Amino acid sequence: MSGMGLGRTSMRQREFLGRAQLVDQTVSCLGRQGSNVLLVGAGGVGKTSLAGHSIEVLGSREAGLLPVHFTATEATQRTPLAVFASVLSEDSQPGARRPDRIGEFIIQQCLSHAAARPGRAGGKPGRLVIHIDDVPLLDQMSEEVVEYLISRTDVRVVLTCRSVPGPSRTLVRAWRDGLLSRIDVPGLSAEETEEFAQAFLPGRPIAAETIERLHRLTGGNAMFLHELLRLLEASEQLEPRQGLWVWTGGLPGGTSLLDILRVEIEQLSAQQRAAFEIVALCAPVPLHLLGGEVELEAVEALAGAGLISLTGADWHGGTVVSLAHPIFGEAMEGLLTPALSRRRYKALYASAMARYAPAAPGPEESTPVTWRGETSELLIVVGWGLNAGEDVPLPLLADAFEYGRTLSDHAFRIRTATMLLHHPETPALLRAGAFINRMEAHRFSNNPQAVSADAPRARATVENLPDGPQRNGLAADLATVLADAYALQQGLWQDSLEILDWAENLVSGSAVPSPTDMHRLAASRGIYLSYAGKMSESFTVQQETLLATRSTPHFLPLASTNLITLGQRGESKRSRALARAQLTHAVRSMKEYPLAAGEIVAAWCLSDMFTGNIREASFIFGLMNAAVARNPGNVQMRKTLVAFGRGLLASMNGEWPTAAEHLTLACAELDDFSGTGSEGLLLATLSLAHAANGDHAASAQVRRQLLNRTTGESRLLELPSRYSLLLASMYSPSGGEAAEALELVELARSFDFGLMELRALHLLACCAPGGPTPAQLERARTLAAAVDAPVAAPLLASCEHVAAGGLPSRGDAARLLARRGLMVPAAPIHILTPREQQLAGLLALGYTNNQITKKLVISKRTAETHAAKIYQKLNIKSRDDIAEALDTFESARR
Repeated sequence: MSGMGLGRTSMRQREFLGRAQLVDQTVSCLGRQGSNVLLVGAGGVGKTSLAGHSIEVLGSREAGLLPVHFTATEATQRTPLAVFASVLSEDSQPGARRPDRIGEFIIQQCLSHAAARPGRAGGKPGRLVIHIDDVPLLDQMSEEVVEYLISRTDVRVVLTCRSVPGPSRTLVRAWRDGLLSRIDVPGLSAEETEEFAQAFLPGRPIAAETIERLHRLTGGNAMFLHELLRLLEASEQLEPRQGLWVWTGGLPGGTSLLDILRVEIEQLSAQQRAAFEIVALCAPVPLHLLGGEVELEAVEALAGAGLISLTGADWHGGTVVSLAHPIFGEAMEGLLTPALSRRRYKALYASAMARYAPAAPGPEESTPVTWRGETSELLIVVGWGLNAGEDVPLPLLADAFEYGRTLSDHAFRIRTATMLLHHPETPALLRAGAFINRMEAHRFSNNPQAVSADAPRARATVENLPDGPQRNGLAADLATVLADAYALQQGLWQDSLEILDWAENLVSGSAVPSPTDMHRLAASRGIYLSYAGKMSESFTVQQETLLATRSTPHFLPLASTNLITLGQRGESKRSRALARAQLTHAVRSMKEYPLAAGEIVAAWCLSDMFTGNIREASFIFGLMNAAVARNPGNVQMRKTLVAFGRGLLASMNGEWPTAAEHLTLACAELDDFSGTGSEGLLLATLSLAHAANGDHAASAQVRRQLLNRTTGESRLLELPSRYSLLLASMYSPSGGEAAEALELVELARSFDFGLMELRALHLLACCAPGGPTPAQLERARTLAAAVDAPVAAPLLASCEHVAAGGLPSRGDAARLLARRGLMVPAAPIHILTPREQQLAGLLALGYTNNQITKKLVISKRTAETHAAKIYQKLNIKSRDDIAEALDTFESARR
């Protein structure tokens, strides 16, 4: 009986991952005798797996269930009843070719075969479930047999059907008559993709950005997702980062994904194959742009086969052609030779130029080519020309460059700028703009070497321009782009400041100097002076620029740096007033400074965290979350920013498990923060979170990762980063904590960061063997009186408590600091586990069970169990004795 499976052991064992709700729905529909189900969905969404898994689930609930599987194919479609050939051999077919008799014979054959299997008690017949796959491929006689089977009440039938061409009239009628329960099987959602992938790769979470990429590439197609995960696992392209799986490479080469596509493509006609290749190269694209290169009939056939999709969403309200699954685009690269790709692009470009860019009549030298179509479509056509290696006319190239110079498609920006630079007739102003735009695109593509290679020619081009506002603006543009690349990506602070000097000299020496350009350059100077560690000089520039631009948006580039500076200086009120004013400018200037609002709110949040305004920081983070969600930046970057913010807020509330969770997610995509200067703070805070959770091995691993990142780091956040690392090391002291604290005190004083100096003096008082010296205590009092920050008073109170002989982890000041995430750890008590030490410290500070469960993300029962073990190990009777017991242990160790 080949071709038919009977029983659980011989069925295709396919767990239907990520679709628990659909399984429950299918099993529920099959729950009563005689119930039948029709599963409808596109190819590859998992209809067959859903059917098989649902029958297995039903069989685990009902004893004696007998599943039988048949599959229809194009081969069985050509021969009557061929799909049932395994039970209808030549010598056993019923004489009369009536559907009811054939159906009855099939049922009896299945039951008889199952009853004769070893282990069947007394040959007792069971309840039959018949699964028929791909019912649109049944011949007419087989379909009539199926109609009879679903009319029976003693069997259950499960049918699977592709949404294209869809169920036959017979099945539609049966569904309307109530004989079939139709269940539409959609593609995987993003959440289901994550559940599917996590079940396939157990043992380690998968980074959110990797899940997003898997979902985007596979288009929710379960078959492609399963195949892609299998190949990624086999090719070892999934990298472990911070405890997560991360996929950073391309599509694995030599994969059977290509084989899957080839099977689909080989069945296409020549016209359909050509149309599919073109769509795979350039989708999504308006259908009318394809012109005569694609036959409409071929496009309709591809859409009917589920390979492409047609939507009415282009700029005209017309039809847009897209791939049904985005993975076709990447996989097609392995099927098309470069020469064939160029020929396809060349034909598309020539067709579009002939239809939409006619030349004006007249002599050749006075007939510039102009684009007559939609401006937004010009980018597509110019891209085709560049891909084909065509000499795109200068007017079209210049228009496309101007339109696309702010796009996030950095490769397109680089290509158009390069073509302009190679064109002998490109005007000098446009040539300078092309240099600057190409350098900016290289910077955002993480290619600082290409930026540096363009720098000399770009400077010479700008210097040779005629004096005037245009040259001044281009000089300022060039200097800010170069300074950005030098400082953030290569750590070349001096080169960054030198290029700003060059631009300032050029602009200030102009016959028509531009105050706006000078303000832009001053803002950049303030940023990069602080990144280089010249904090006093930077702060002077910040204040001068603010005074000169107070009622304009020209301070926006420098605003976030100034806010972080004010926070570390302890000037809370000034910081908040500046943030409110600049946020107003940012909202009004969204077009010129699209990222400013998010940057200001993030810096505002950080400043509040430094000064101890934790509630305000939480509120501001809500604004930041909304601001970055509206920005046109990369979706992945927005997600990692939100994870970073949540982790910082959790750390400032002492909620260390939550902090570690969110910071780990952000660190999994650490490259998102490269060149922003904040990656050091991110890693340092994660190291602290691990240490506070008692995971000292993970904390040390993150510390090593941080120490290996030495290029392009901003010194603006150096003190908060080192402060977090020092606090982390105090959870597992090595003996060098006091020396590091003293270094931080001296560094903060050289930066004139009063609040950070007070914080460092507090840690020095906590870890120095004899507590603070009289001079250090007096300095702490002076700073606490001078700074404007809520955290200053408890910091000073803790210093005075320690100077009087108290323990750093005890007293009212310690309680106040702990509520701001500044819990100074007690000396380790090795008879307690790390979790018990955590909980004991919180109990000693007066935290209730409910507060502890929130901070440690544990249940109330778990907290009570840990508390009972602590009482037993410390030989005490209640939480009232914990502080005294811990003091005894800590004093003995000191």
